Amino acid sequence: MRLVRLSVTALAILCFSQAFGQQRIATSTYAFNGLLLNPAYAGSLNVLSVTAVHREQWVNVDGAPKNQSLTAHTSLMNNRVGVGFMAVRNQLGVNDDVSVYGSYAYKIRTSIGIISMGLQGGFDNRKSDFSQLTLLDPGDPFLSGQTSRFNPNFGTGVYFANPNFFFGVSVPYILENKTIVVDEVAESVQDTRQSRYYYMTSGMVLHLSHAIKLNPSVLLRMQEEARVGWDINANIIFDEIAYAGVSVRNSGDIVFLGQLILNENLRVGYAYDATTSSLGNTSRGSHEILVNYRIKLRNYKKDPQCPVYF
Repeated sequence: MRLVRLSVTALAILCFSQAFGQQRIATSTYAFNGLLLNPAYAGSLNVLSVTAVHREQWVNVDGAPKNQSLTAHTSLMNNRVGVGFMAVRNQLGVNDDVSVYGSYAYKIRTSIGIISMGLQGGFDNRKSDFSQLTLLDPGDPFLSGQTSRFNPNFGTGVYFANPNFFFGVSVPYILENKTIVVDEVAESVQDTRQSRYYYMTSGMVLHLSHAIKLNPSVLLRMQEEARVGWDINANIIFDEIAYAGVSVRNSGDIVFLGQLILNENLRVGYAYDATTSSLGNTSRGSHEILVNYRIKLRNYKKDPQCPVYF
């Protein structure tokens, strides 16, 4: 029985190493929703911007990730300060994670753009229902019943932007909180922790003609003790109204995405991730829907240095 118990525990550790490899939401519409990656992005648009995203990953695969996020941010004090809010839910197998964070950014104007330094703080709450699993040892203390863990965290970032270029670096979750604590199992399991994340983003707008612009961008996702992830994206902007583009991800996925500006206030976006690995034999890819609402507040003043396309 002890051998079986140790075998199941070892298998669980391996499974959790992969499951927690995607601890943080990874969206394909990141270029339209910068606050998810960098707290210094708060207030960068100089308007109140509210964005909702729903993502279903690897459709047809049982227990595949499902993500929902809501972000809101605006600028204050004549565009010298930005404040933001973010709520994220990430469902993965038997795990249900909810994160809530607030952000603050202080902005410095320069002759070539705005430099923003941001901080965020909040918490993650993970609930796991191991009763949904079929176990070799139903009495195993590591994989039995339901667990819940509350972890506070904080992060920081720097963001530079002008109407035609942006660059950002962030460490949005600095604390490496414990994710599993069970006294009855090995010490290595007790020390299971979240990995620290580092993000770097950059992009620009190239004016090909009066009506057509090219918007390339790149995202680097660096996680301790894991390989570097990257997305390379290129959008074409048609007449300031429609975005259409494609992304290539180091996982092998090819992403087709777009955004439509319906009016001054409302935008909608969609992304489809085509899976090129063997998982594509089972999955129908991943779908992501984005809705963004923007409104100018009463104290709004046009700022020629604020980005228009990011």
